[in-house]
Amino acid sequence: MDNTPFDPSPAFAAPEILPAHLASSPLPPYWSPLQRLGFRIALIYFFCFMFLYGNGSLLIVLNFIPVVGGKINFAIGWPMGRLAEIIGKHIFHLTGIAATWHGTGSGDTVLHWILNGIFIFAALLGGLLWTGISALRGNRRTEYATLYAWLRFLLRLTVAMFMIRYGMAKVFPMQMPPISIAVLNEPLGQSSPMTMLWSLIALHPLYESICGLAEVIGGMLILFRRTALLGSLISAFVVINVLLYNIFFDVPVKLFALNLLLALLFLTLPDVPSLFRFFWKHQPSAPVGVWIPPVKRRGFRIATRTIEIFYTVLFIGFSLILAPMGWHHYQKEANVPTPLLGAWHLDSSHPASGAFITNEGLPTTDFYVDAANRAFRRSTDGVLWRTYMQLDPKKNTLTIFAPAGPPSTYTWQMADSNHLSLATVVPPAPPVTKAKPGAKTAAPAAKPATPFVAQVITFTRTPLPGHYPLLDRGFHWINPWGLER
Repeated sequence: MDNTPFDPSPAFAAPEILPAHLASSPLPPYWSPLQRLGFRIALIYFFCFMFLYGNGSLLIVLNFIPVVGGKINFAIGWPMGRLAEIIGKHIFHLTGIAATWHGTGSGDTVLHWILNGIFIFAALLGGLLWTGISALRGNRRTEYATLYAWLRFLLRLTVAMFMIRYGMAKVFPMQMPPISIAVLNEPLGQSSPMTMLWSLIALHPLYESICGLAEVIGGMLILFRRTALLGSLISAFVVINVLLYNIFFDVPVKLFALNLLLALLFLTLPDVPSLFRFFWKHQPSAPVGVWIPPVKRRGFRIATRTIEIFYTVLFIGFSLILAPMGWHHYQKEANVPTPLLGAWHLDSSHPASGAFITNEGLPTTDFYVDAANRAFRRSTDGVLWRTYMQLDPKKNTLTIFAPAGPPSTYTWQMADSNHLSLATVVPPAPPVTKAKPGAKTAAPAAKPATPFVAQVITFTRTPLPGHYPLLDRGFHWINPWGLER
């Protein structure tokens, strides 16, 4: 495509039409009332997406500020999140875990949909009020070219951040970890669509890395204005594929993927006519999208360049540093030797408690340990719960981090290789309150605590097959017959 500079303002230079003092200056662009209304709605909606969405925001940089950074970021998004809870409880009559925000690792909870509905309502209402106020003032503003450029500028930084973050989690295959023995021993017909998809992608880590690399490349290209259009097109293609996966395999990131796709389409919208002329009509055409605000003041130019450089270094630099470090730490934890590897069935004589009660209040029947930091628990309704855990060989303890709620720590013992016993550890003693210097009376003594009673859970090892064709089949150039079983 032709890379000659493009002036978005129509130039009328006929001296017989324009006054002399305007003959050398292009007229400002004019937007139709519908264009202005659409922009106002889009501005409010994408502002909510960039700064108030639950999967992350452009203000993630605040998390790097010690002590207060994370609190500031949380405080900015708290009002909308709290409003979603109120609407959920009083309008949709939500109860239990559905009525409160809880960590799921992705999204698509009822509160996520309510929050997104708030964004849509705020955008529509705000756009209509803005238009009404503008009409009362005589529509003195006929375009928002500079504000539009700022919106696209910030939106491309946001999209690039998400693409790089999600991509690096696949380049170093952590998003889809190796197939669990819990899944390998699940009857095929009993597996969920998401588990099937996750297992197929994780079957070959190199494939997962290639998928992640496509996301990273698209995100990195968006960060540079000369390649931003190409990056947006690549990212849109990738996100469409991800969205289809999420929809047809019931992966709970549908809402976020849809918002990400809308943002990418919004970024490419100004260049659609140029792309159509070039690829369909085979006519010379130049991109017209403004990827950086056209500011005249030197201070603003410095500010935009600083923001661009800062976010580029942050996303690319930290991704290239933190992702390998996280992968190395993850592998180091996973490779801790332990005799707990394998499948364990809960003995009926010891009911499940602590971390072995699911978030929905159901006890666990089976415990599958794939590595020293990765496991699955099966509840009484047959559902598998992905579980992150941490082993301390020196203290002989096992800490289980549930998807929601505080972690639970157990000491473990094995009478033999087929029997496992877990006992809850003694909680730390409360701090002793001392009298302040110069106080007339000492602080009152703490009330005696309830005697600690350890909860003991016992398991019996479940025999497993020695090998699995799914893992051992490998790759074959020549296949006289397709192996089906």
